[in-house]
Amino acid sequence: MDNKFILMDVIDSHSHISSTPDHVLELLTEMNRLDISKACISGLGSMFNSVSNKEILEIVENFKPRFIGTYFIRPGVTNTLDIQDAYEQGFRMLKAIIPKKPYSDQSFYPLWGAAQRLGMPILFHTGLVTVSESSPKDIILSLDMHPLQIEPIANSFPDLNIILAHFGGHWNRDAAELARMRHNVYVDLTGDSEGWRSKLDEEGFEKYLWWKNAFQNVVFGTHVHPDQINQVLKEDKERYSKLNLDEQTKEMIFSGNIKGMLKLP
Repeated sequence: MDNKFILMDVIDSHSHISSTPDHVLELLTEMNRLDISKACISGLGSMFNSVSNKEILEIVENFKPRFIGTYFIRPGVTNTLDIQDAYEQGFRMLKAIIPKKPYSDQSFYPLWGAAQRLGMPILFHTGLVTVSESSPKDIILSLDMHPLQIEPIANSFPDLNIILAHFGGHWNRDAAELARMRHNVYVDLTGDSEGWRSKLDEEGFEKYLWWKNAFQNVVFGTHVHPDQINQVLKEDKERYSKLNLDEQTKEMIFSGNIKGMLKLP
């Protein structure tokens, strides 16, 4: 592993808090052990066996300055006043998932406008989702969360910072090309080590992120249980070293991009 990473600030831009007891303390323990300075955390509610937005706010308040609050929104349920209230309470990012209609539906534009006005980047889930066993499955259509659903949003709100979670799911090429063509669109490579990441490692991430400085459009995140964070971080560092990424690009991936979006020092 490249020792230069030891001196590099690392921020986890995509972390969820489950309803499992001690999840927060386990996460903090791993962050301390791995020198992860901050994590952007969200709770997706009972459909995902997760905590609520209210509980996220309490965690952020109790463990300042280690956590940044990411407010879960469900387009078609959440309204602009909810986003305004979330910002005033201290949330600084939004996490969008399982919209009632496609992300691109114009009835959702007030949400994206509020986020742009408040300077709140949006982490859009892209690809398939897995909900709890008790949740109805017929309310979810993955095509509503296709990366290209984000294209008109990126066009209409050029000052809104957008992150496509999970590199578009199984629509990697579409997510990559949107990030290439739109200055306000980034991707994260989050997910389980034995999931889609292993497939793309075999193919080569550079097959999709092929243009000059393409990896400068990547934002680091984990989206895994605390006991898997070490493996995800290790894989990412090794991947970028094998690709011979320069130090500036690695710094942008691991902290610079998300710091810029959130206006962190």
